[in-house]
Amino acid sequence: MKTTHQITRRRFAGGLLQAALVAATAPNFIPLRVLAGENTPSKKIQLGHIGVGGQGTGLLQNFLNVKTSASVAVCDPFRQRRENAGKLIQTRQKLEPKLYNDFRDLLADQSIDAVVIATPDHWHVPVGLATVRAGKDVYIEKPLGHSLAQNQAMLNACREHKKIFQYGTMQRAEEILKRGVELVLNGYIGDLQRLEVWAPAGSGGGSLAEIPVPEGLDYELYLGPAPMRPCSKDRITSHGSWFCADYALGFIAGWGAHPLDIAIWGIDSDTKGHVSFQGTGNVPTPDSLFNTCATWDVAVNFNDGIPMRFMSHNLAEPVVKKYRGDNWETNGTTFFGTKGWVSLGRSTYAASNPDWFKLNPCAGSKRVLYRNQYYQAFVESVRERSPSVAPIEDAVRSDAISHLSLMAIKSGGEVVWDPQAYQIISPGALNEQMHFPIRGDWKQS
Repeated sequence: MKTTHQITRRRFAGGLLQAALVAATAPNFIPLRVLAGENTPSKKIQLGHIGVGGQGTGLLQNFLNVKTSASVAVCDPFRQRRENAGKLIQTRQKLEPKLYNDFRDLLADQSIDAVVIATPDHWHVPVGLATVRAGKDVYIEKPLGHSLAQNQAMLNACREHKKIFQYGTMQRAEEILKRGVELVLNGYIGDLQRLEVWAPAGSGGGSLAEIPVPEGLDYELYLGPAPMRPCSKDRITSHGSWFCADYALGFIAGWGAHPLDIAIWGIDSDTKGHVSFQGTGNVPTPDSLFNTCATWDVAVNFNDGIPMRFMSHNLAEPVVKKYRGDNWETNGTTFFGTKGWVSLGRSTYAASNPDWFKLNPCAGSKRVLYRNQYYQAFVESVRERSPSVAPIEDAVRSDAISHLSLMAIKSGGEVVWDPQAYQIISPGALNEQMHFPIRGDWKQS
């Protein structure tokens, strides 16, 4: 993290001279912040925020703490939400942001450098694609796409337009999780043998009873590429965007993104060849609004012989408590090796040898990219054009596990995936399900 100070006229002039001398030998360029205060309003990274419901407002509050950025625009089809977010920015930053109903109007603003996306799940990639194609960097909340094809399109767009992407999984800012992953990478557990990953189960229920569209909501834009359905009280809530299949895969992706991200932080097995998926799951209320898979148990077998079991927390509890006892939580990632194990969650951690966690850093040369200020990290990546702590490549890898697990559950058989070709090897007919039907002309590829 950088420390800034007030700059006197003499210090500023001296800094210019020093910068000029350095320029004679520097290979590329001098960052702008060397020549002027990086907190000068005109030098701050200008952020736009698309989606400011509960999660989006939480992200906005976090970015308002970043001194090297300014939140200058807000977009949400709920008028009350965007107005409340605007008031928050006025209070915290003492500036009046631009407020938009349609995200395309926000993206047309050339003064905006980067965009924070916290829409309902089905909008993540369509808005993300439009963002990078508009020349802006992007922070996208998890999970990634509503389909495997969307994920591939997002990856290709970020590469084509050379844009910074940071995934909103947040846990790569937890130092103890970084420490645990490095224990695995540097062989403290011996040779990796298997993994267990689990996340909170989903929910059933949800009313389908039609209600009038609330005043102040652009319902057509809220649904966007999703099917047109009657408005109901639960459809336009967070639970609707999490547990209705029109908008999401359910918590197998929405929460699974967190522990799966930690899993791929510590392995590359998912990239080495064909991966198979086979499992079971339950949709408790298929005829209600909340009609996604709520519980699951999936066996994932990587090409290098490493198996992984991916479970909802209710099925994982008796399994995990056998080695973690009461020191367990409803989400986590456990790496098992020939010499022991390391288990990591959002609030707790454990290992077969607890003293390993006292090593900071542990012995060995393998390190992961880590920043302890997650939102600052995004802003600095945008400013410096430096690698993201949670890049698009890793987001696509972890999200694919959720999509393919769900496909295996629905198919009732084994699904074999080729990550290099980015296609399903068998059953081949499932490749048609890599695309999710869309309404209208919302471009998603």
